[in-house]
Amino acid sequence: MIFGEWVYGVFLIASAVSFRFLPTRIRPWWLAACGFGFYAYYSPAFLLLLAVEIGVVFALVKGVRRSTWVFAGALGVTIGVLVVYKYGHLLGATLASMAASLHAGPVPDFPRLVLPLAISFFTFEFVHYVVDARKGTLPEHGLGEFLAFALFFPTMVAGPIKRFQDFQPQIATSSARAADINDGVTRIVVGLAKKIVIADTLTPLTTALLSDAGVREASPAQLVVALIAFAFKIYMDFSGYSDIAIGSARLFGIHVPENFSWPYLRRNIAQFWRHWHMSLTSWITDYVYKPLGGNRRGLALTAVNAIAAMAVSGLWHGAQWHFLVWGLYHGILLALFRVWDTLMRGPLLERMPVLRDGPFARAAGRVGALASWAATFALVTVGWGLFVMPVGRFATMLGRLL
Repeated sequence: MIFGEWVYGVFLIASAVSFRFLPTRIRPWWLAACGFGFYAYYSPAFLLLLAVEIGVVFALVKGVRRSTWVFAGALGVTIGVLVVYKYGHLLGATLASMAASLHAGPVPDFPRLVLPLAISFFTFEFVHYVVDARKGTLPEHGLGEFLAFALFFPTMVAGPIKRFQDFQPQIATSSARAADINDGVTRIVVGLAKKIVIADTLTPLTTALLSDAGVREASPAQLVVALIAFAFKIYMDFSGYSDIAIGSARLFGIHVPENFSWPYLRRNIAQFWRHWHMSLTSWITDYVYKPLGGNRRGLALTAVNAIAAMAVSGLWHGAQWHFLVWGLYHGILLALFRVWDTLMRGPLLERMPVLRDGPFARAAGRVGALASWAATFALVTVGWGLFVMPVGRFATMLGRLL
């Protein structure tokens, strides 16, 4: 874990202290230099690739409002790099399997490439930058401010996914005061505790999920324990990383988005996703769900758009088909909740006032809230099985549980 290394701690302190006393005009370049240094230390093989991608995006973004071709080119570059490095082998293997089943000719080999550090986060932030430039909603800025945004190392590895409009004004005005330092250090310590003390401690309880033999040999009770343990492990992992990133940014006096807000306490799947990996959910909503039409074209297309958006979210997490299925699973849950909320819950309350007002309604509301929370947690927890294992093994696990 990069955030747990002493080198990271020393580098963070030196970078933040220097930033505090630098002149305003130097600050963007200092953040960029620190980011390049961070990347050069942890992923030197891809430093040139990153530099070229950053240069191309910044050069093209000046013309995205004037030319659709330039806009498409800028998006193509940043998405293309992600596809080649992260999904090339998956697509190649799939094409080869299809060709074999159809007795077609040989398919070119797509080797499994080493994944550049933080490529998924770079891609989503660059897509946001290009699309918002096309809309004309980015503030005036220079190369140094874009480099600072792209290479801000506290959020480089694990997010949260930033927005340029929120980040850019802070570069010149931020000043880490005592409260920022206190909050930042506290968040870092909490994040490390979540990861090292809780998530790593839960890891042995999840081993039954990690192999076909483990799923076959575990009892149903052991599988339930493993799923619940994985649910809390992944939450502590992800939110712990986010806490460290948010706390690290606070040492610069910079605020980045919150990412988790007690998601397992939510009463329906829509609330869960509004509080789980919030910067990713917000990005998917703004740059996938809404461009597809969002909820503006009727209930059926709203459901389709939700499923498509969550499919993108699933693939973003990993280049395996079970991640796509996990995303589709959550998309279907969101679509079903939307149908229930629109066609059934509302009309039911309208026809039965006793469920809205009075002591019976209050008692029923408490029971309903508890049942909704339990159902949501159960559905999310079962879904983590699709996140951590291939679909075939997941089907075996469900058969054992049922």
